[in-house]
Amino acid sequence: MKEREGKTKPTSSVDFSQGPVITISREYGCPGKRIGEQLYRVINDKLTRENRTANWKWLSKEIIEQSAKELKLSSELTKHLSDYKKQGFFDNLALFFSEDYYPGETKIKNTIANFIHNAAEEGNVVIVGRAAEAITKNFKQSIHIKLVAPLQWRAEILSHTLGISLGEAEREALAMDERRMKFREYFERGVPDVQFYDASFNCKEMTDDEIIELIIILAETRGII
Repeated sequence: MKEREGKTKPTSSVDFSQGPVITISREYGCPGKRIGEQLYRVINDKLTRENRTANWKWLSKEIIEQSAKELKLSSELTKHLSDYKKQGFFDNLALFFSEDYYPGETKIKNTIANFIHNAAEEGNVVIVGRAAEAITKNFKQSIHIKLVAPLQWRAEILSHTLGISLGEAEREALAMDERRMKFREYFERGVPDVQFYDASFNCKEMTDDEIIELIIILAETRGII
């Protein structure tokens, strides 16, 4: 975070001591949380069968919940940050803070990043969302996955899940993708988004099991598991 504040020069060096970590980013409507949870279970099952320590975990909403606690936010704000669908991520934060405490956007983002970095440093973790691919890109033992799908397919999923029209679902998907992109831009520092990912999977054309199997193969090839 000191690099973001200009206190140190940016570095591209690889950190050899951290991880392993697998990050999953997704376009809105792709099953990132579902795949993340299933992936960590498959990894632990595999390690158990091989008589190895099975201590992998996965993180998604916990990132926001723990960051909110550190920032002394209300439970209402914690929930809002966990499923920011109606508004931008930071559009109306002040409404949820006590009158005498407002940490500011930079501190909120950096607190989230610190939680992700610390979790990845402990290792054996699957992290879904929150720009984790950018925050942990320099970890030697890391794999970064992006889940994508055509807009119409994602809109159909969202229309059914949220009980809204197809047109509303398309607009919601585009708006959420935009908000997530703006959040990632803070950490990506102008580097093209695609440079942070090792592999991208089309959720319309592939099943969850197929995607997970390929991630496992990649993890084995790299010695992550």
